[in-house]
Amino acid sequence: MRLPPTFLPWLVAVVAGLGCAMILGQYGRLRKMQRESQRALASASLMITRIRQAVEGASDAIGIGDFEGNSLYHNRAHMELFGYTVDELNDVPGEGVLFADPTIAREIHLSIRAGRSWTGETDIVAKDGRHIPALVRADIIRDDQGRPVGIFGVFTDITKERQRAEEEARSSTLESLGMMAGSIAHDFRNLLGAMLANVSLAQLDATVSVPVKARLDGIERAVWRAKEVTEQLTTFARGGTPMMKRVALRPVLVEAADFAVQNTPVKLECEVEPGLWEVEADEAQLVQVFNNLAVNAVQAMPGGGRLVVRANNEALEPPIPGLPSRHWIAISVADTGVGIPPEHMAKIFEPFFTTKPKGTGLGLATAYAVISKHGGHLRVDSVPNQGTTFHIRLPAVPAAA
Repeated sequence: MRLPPTFLPWLVAVVAGLGCAMILGQYGRLRKMQRESQRALASASLMITRIRQAVEGASDAIGIGDFEGNSLYHNRAHMELFGYTVDELNDVPGEGVLFADPTIAREIHLSIRAGRSWTGETDIVAKDGRHIPALVRADIIRDDQGRPVGIFGVFTDITKERQRAEEEARSSTLESLGMMAGSIAHDFRNLLGAMLANVSLAQLDATVSVPVKARLDGIERAVWRAKEVTEQLTTFARGGTPMMKRVALRPVLVEAADFAVQNTPVKLECEVEPGLWEVEADEAQLVQVFNNLAVNAVQAMPGGGRLVVRANNEALEPPIPGLPSRHWIAISVADTGVGIPPEHMAKIFEPFFTTKPKGTGLGLATAYAVISKHGGHLRVDSVPNQGTTFHIRLPAVPAAA
C-alpha cells in the first residue's frame, strides 16, 4: 500500500508531541518531588531549630557524650551551672570528673551500656570546686538503625530542695531534743540547787581548813558553771515560749559585737541601716544569740581579723524559699577567720556537736532554736581559711505599723 506523502511528517509530529508530553510530564513530576523535598527539608530544619532553642532554653543542664567518656555538647544551663565548656571538660584528666563520687559515673556507664536508663541523686563538682546536689537522668542515644552511639544526661539542681529537707529534719530533731532537754534541765537545776546550798553551808563552817575551803570554792565554781549550761539547755528547750515585746535591734547588735572584741586584736565594723525596723521578740534570747555568734566569730580569729556586723530592712518579693512575702530584717555576722570544714557544715546546728575543747555544743543549736521560734531563719556560709558568715532574717515590725 502506498502511503500518502503527508503521512510521514504527520507521524513524526505525533511522535514528537508524545515525547514532549512525556518529557513535560516527567519534568512536572520531578519539580513536584523537588518542591516536596524542599518543604520536607525546610520543615526538618525548622524542627531542628525549635528543638535546639528548647534545649538551649531549658532550665535543666543537658549534656551529650560518647561511650569513650568524651563530651560532645553542653547546653547553656549546663555551662552556667557547672562552669565548663565542652573543650574545657574534655581537657580535664580522668573519667567522670563531674561526679563527686566516681563510682556513680561508672555505674551510669554500665547501666547505659546494658540498655538501661539511670536516675538518681548525686553531687556534681563544678569548675570552681563547688559541690552541687543534682537529680541526674541518663539514657542512651541510638542511630536510625537502633545502634547505640552515645549518652545524654539531664541534671536538675536540687540545692534548694535538699536545704529544705535538711531544715525540716533539723527542726524535727531540735523539737524532740528540746522536749527532752527541758525535762533534764528542770531536774538538774533542782539537784544543782541542793549542791550549791550544801557547799555554801560548808563554806560557812569555821572549822573547815583552808585547803578544804579552797576545794569547796572549786566545787562552787563548777556548780555555777553547770548552772550556766543548764540555763542554755532551758533556753534551747523553751525557745518556743519567748517573752515577746517590741525590740530595737541596733543597740542589741552593737553591744554584743563590742563586748566580743574587747581586749582582742579583732577589728569591729558595724553597718546598721538608719531607721532599722523593730522586731517582736524576747530581747534576752536575742542577746544570747548575738553574743554567741559574735564570740564564736572572735574565737575563730585568734591572730586578729575583722568582725563585720550588718543589718538592714528588707522586703522579700519574691520570697526566699521557705520564707513568706513580708517585711524582714536581714542581719549578718561575718568573720575573716579559719572557716568551717565542709564535713562539719551539716552538723554545726546539732545539739552537743562542738570542735572546741571546752565547748558544750549548745550555742549554735540554741541560736537556731531561738531564731526559728521567732519565725525567722538562720543559715551559714563558710570558706575554709577565708571566713564564716551567719545570715539571720527576723520578721520585722515596720515603722508605719
